[in-house]
Amino acid sequence: MAALIMILGLLQIAGGVFVVVTAKSAIHEILATAAFGFGVISVALSVIIAKIDDAVKSKVG
Repeated sequence: MAALIMILGLLQIAGGVFVVVTAKSAIHEILATAAFGFGVISVALSVIIAKIDDAVKSKVG
């Protein structure tokens, strides 16, 4: 689960960078900023999920 969210977050970041490089108007730059920001949040969420999963496995196992 965490790996999938990490991959999707990295794709969002890459998409945001691509859009900002090819932006032709301000709305495209806003879209790129939002995509990059949500990508960073997704990557952080995947790290949190992985840490919680490790903590649960160490207490149960």
